[in-house]
Amino acid sequence: MYSSYSDNQLVSLLKSDDSAAFNAIYDRYSKLLYLFIHSKLDTGEISKDVLQDLFISLWEKRHTLILKESLKAYLYQVARYKIIDIYRKNATYRKYLQQLIEHFDAQPHSVVEAVDHKAKTQELFEAINHLPERMKEIFMLSRFENLTVEQISTHLGLSQQTVKNQITKALKILRASYAKTDLILLVISLILTDNMLK
Repeated sequence: MYSSYSDNQLVSLLKSDDSAAFNAIYDRYSKLLYLFIHSKLDTGEISKDVLQDLFISLWEKRHTLILKESLKAYLYQVARYKIIDIYRKNATYRKYLQQLIEHFDAQPHSVVEAVDHKAKTQELFEAINHLPERMKEIFMLSRFENLTVEQISTHLGLSQQTVKNQITKALKILRASYAKTDLILLVISLILTDNMLK
């Protein structure tokens, strides 16, 4: 039945908490949006996460949803914003990796030591990059953008306890991964700042 409804009718029902209308919107646009997102990103897994996040956001904002154009245009615009956000995060990731490599270049190490440090720095950031997306986002905001737990909580709409838990879990994962190497010393120096869990 809902498949024959117009987008405007579905949005109206969505605002009234009609989950069937939401499902109809998903069925109508999810494949097209996935193809669009996947064309802009590297992997299918990340594309699926973005798509899921997009529709979760649509449901969460249903009561305040205001469409200046069509529903389709709105969904594609949200997808674009999320893709840009991923690019921004990846740019931040690369920027701080480069800064750390330059830091080691500036130290009076032997050539062998310098190469070893570069490799370990790359290793560390690869480990961070493989954290679950939300955990990585919180971790990067905390360590590399120097935001406090309170600021991260406000920025992401999460409780402060959730933010603290995610940072703690990230630390545990990184420590477990590198417990047998001196890379853990680098991890600790990067992460355990006084204001991280304030």
